Amino acid sequence: MLYRLLFCLFLSCSVTFSMAEQSSVEEEGKLAKTVVELERSVAVLQLSTASLGDYQTLATKMAHVNALEYRVNFLGNLTFLLFMSLVVFFFKLRHQQKRLLALEQRETEKSSQQESKDVK
Repeated sequence: MLYRLLFCLFLSCSVTFSMAEQSSVEEEGKLAKTVVELERSVAVLQLSTASLGDYQTLATKMAHVNALEYRVNFLGNLTFLLFMSLVVFFFKLRHQQKRLLALEQRETEKSSQQESKDVK
């Protein structure tokens, strides 16, 4: 009998906690939606009370931001091109070094062969 009573108590506690968790999750979702709606309302209210001068300063600031964006894009592209040219340069330099080393080896072989002929 005592076991049944403890089992029922345990089940009721677990059900209560799970229901409390569900309700808190639902409340958090509702609060998040409410906050987003309030922020949107504030933004609309600020735009509706803005004057022509505010719109003009906003337009000039947006033009300035766009110009900065174009400069950043240009500099990014330029940096990428410089990096790629360095990579190509180092590959060409490595190829040239291999060719030079091969030429030097040929020259040393030729000179050693001529010395052996001269000695004979």
